[in-house]
Amino acid sequence: MKIYNTAEKINVYVKNSRKYFTEAQSTVYSVENGILTLSEYICSSVRSKEVWFDDRVCLVEIPENEAIYSFFPYQDKKITLREKSGCILNLEPEKVFCIINNKNKKYNGVYVSVIRDYPDKIRKSLAVFNSNKDQFDFLEYKIFNCSYISDSFYGLNLDNGKIVKVDNDLCLSWEYDPKIKSRSSKSVLMAGEIAISFIGPLKKNRQLIDGRSRYTFSGGMLIGLNDADGSLAWEREIPVAVDHYQFAEDILYVVSLNEIQLINPGTGELINTIDTETSEPFNRDFGPSVYVEGSYIYYCHYDDAVILIYDRTTLVLQRRIDLPEGYHAMSHNFHDEVSGKQYFSLANRTQYVAQGPVLEIDPANLDEELMFEQEPEMDIQLQTSPDNDAEKELVIHLTSASLNDALRFGEIHTRDEAQRYSYNYIGMTFQDRPFTPEPAFNGVIRFNYSGSDQPRDVVEEHLQVMEKRFAKWVEKEGFYSCVNNKELTRLMAIYVG
Repeated sequence: MKIYNTAEKINVYVKNSRKYFTEAQSTVYSVENGILTLSEYICSSVRSKEVWFDDRVCLVEIPENEAIYSFFPYQDKKITLREKSGCILNLEPEKVFCIINNKNKKYNGVYVSVIRDYPDKIRKSLAVFNSNKDQFDFLEYKIFNCSYISDSFYGLNLDNGKIVKVDNDLCLSWEYDPKIKSRSSKSVLMAGEIAISFIGPLKKNRQLIDGRSRYTFSGGMLIGLNDADGSLAWEREIPVAVDHYQFAEDILYVVSLNEIQLINPGTGELINTIDTETSEPFNRDFGPSVYVEGSYIYYCHYDDAVILIYDRTTLVLQRRIDLPEGYHAMSHNFHDEVSGKQYFSLANRTQYVAQGPVLEIDPANLDEELMFEQEPEMDIQLQTSPDNDAEKELVIHLTSASLNDALRFGEIHTRDEAQRYSYNYIGMTFQDRPFTPEPAFNGVIRFNYSGSDQPRDVVEEHLQVMEKRFAKWVEKEGFYSCVNNKELTRLMAIYVG
C-alpha cells in the first residue's frame, strides 16, 4: 500500500497491459513493480493528447494555456489533429473538439460531446460528429451534469428544470418534470431499464469561518425513471442530500454525509445502511465518496483523512486506512484490471506542489502497511551566494542512481522551496506557511545532482528540460527574487557526477 507523488496531479491509465501515470507538462511515467520510469519528459508550448479517430490513433496538439473544456479558443483553428505519421487532418475545429471529448466509447465513427461556449460564448451544445457521413450536428441545450449512456444524452435541463433524454440524432426522446425544482442534480446512472438521478440540493449555504470556506447543503429527491418513456418508477426523499453514488451489481450505493445507503434501484426501497461514524464535512465541496468493486466497498472521507473498506456481503469494516498528517482522501481514480489494484486520488496539503498524489491499494493484501516511496538522498540549504556575500541562494544536493527519481523528486522540492523563499506580489501564503520571503534570497535555486547510472550527456539533456519546465512553471506561479522583485526565481540544474 503505497503513496506515489509527482509535481502535478496524477492520473492513471493502462495501455497495452502497461500502467502509466500522467501529469501536466507532458510527463508520462510507466509503472511496473512499484517503479516509475519516464516514458516522456519534455517542455513544449503545445500539449499533445492521443485520441482514436476511426481506426487509427492520432495526436491532438493543443496550445499549452488553452482550456480544453471550452470551444471558444479554437474557433480560429488553433487546434491541430494529425496522424502519427505527421499528416495533418483538415477537420473543422468543432469536429476535432468532438473527437477530443468523445463520450462514445464504441469508436464506430460516431463522436459525441458536450461543447461549452458553442456556438457562441456562454452557450452550451450537445454535438455529434459522424465521420462515416462527414456530418456534424449540434443542439443548443443548457444541460447540467450531462451523461452519455447507450447512445443517448441525459441531464437536467436548466431552462425548465426537467430531466431529459436526447438521442444520437439530437431528438428529444422524453422529459420528466420532477415535483421539486433545483438548478443542480447528480449525473444520471443506468440500472438496467431505470435511469437514476438525484435532484438537488434544495438549500445551499456558504460562509467564511476562521478564514475557511464552509459549504453545507440539504434537501433533494432521488428518483428512478423508466428509460423507455421517462415515466416515474420511484422517488425517495433524501433530507440531507447526496454527496456521491454508484450503481454496482443490482445495488445503488448512496453516500449521504456519514452514511452509505444501499438501495434497490428497481423500487427505490432501502435495503441496508452503513454508519461510517465519520464527522460531518466542513466543506461539502470535499464531501465523502464511495467506490464499489469486487468484494469491497471503499469510502473516502476528506476531513477525517481516512479510507474505510467494507466487506460487500457482510458490510463489516475490513480495513481503516488513516492517512499521514496533511494527506486527505478524495475519491477513486482508477482500477487496474490487469493487477487488480485500486488507485485513489489524495490531496497533499504538506507541500505547495505534489498536491494530487495517488494511493495504491491491493485488495488481495489489505493488511499491507501504508508507506511512502523512498525518496533519494537529499540536502537542502540556504547558502551565501558565491557572487555576493549579502545575498543568499537555495542549494539542493540530490544523489540517486535513478535519473527518473532525481527528476521527479527534484521537481517537487525545487518548486516547493521556490514558494517558501520567493517573493510574490499578492502575498501568497500556503497552509501554515506565512508570507515571509527571505529578504536576502536572490532568486537562484541550484540543483546539484550526482550518482546517476545514465551517461552524462543523457543526464545533462534531461536537466536542461528540467530548467525549462521550471521556468514555465515559475512564470505561471509568479515567484520572484527578493533582492530584485522584477526577476523571476530561476533554476540552475547541474550534474556534478
